[in-house]
Amino acid sequence: MALEGLEGLIKGLENQSNWQAQKQFRLVVQHWPKAVGFAVARQTRPVSIQKSTLYVATATPTWAQTLAYERLNILRKLNRYQRQPLKNIRFSTAQWAQPAKPASPTLLPKQHPSYTEPRNPSLPSTTSAATPQTPQEAFSRWAAIVQQMQDEQAICSQCQCRCPQGEIARWSVCSLCAVKEW
Repeated sequence: MALEGLEGLIKGLENQSNWQAQKQFRLVVQHWPKAVGFAVARQTRPVSIQKSTLYVATATPTWAQTLAYERLNILRKLNRYQRQPLKNIRFSTAQWAQPAKPASPTLLPKQHPSYTEPRNPSLPSTTSAATPQTPQEAFSRWAAIVQQMQDEQAICSQCQCRCPQGEIARWSVCSLCAVKEW
């Protein structure tokens, strides 16, 4: 059996009948900016094709309404590239907030207010080879780790409780005190 490139494998899969819908959707995504224009493409995203209807997420309800009036023109442009023509387009804001693909989170973990720096290497490791023999030994190890983590945290100026440094940096108090102020 000869080795094939990834592109050859994908084309082979797409030629199977159950992959035709995926191929059609990929063509729509590829030609979407040309059909609607690049300014509109930034405010919209094709989501799926179901029963010859293209579902498109829009940034605002105004975009959804405006594009609904233009759907026949958009269909005509998109169907130039399709084997099986699309019959309708539905525009909605419902899926706009959901990422189109597994994207990186908008807030990096280090930017979150509850972020704590990595633990001190001098802490007892939770994955060490030596497993505790008794429940008391396991509890003692856990308590030591928690105590050292708390000792490394910042202190809230209002309630004097320990909290992650990120909360102090963001609100100048812990999250509990910040919520009380709101």
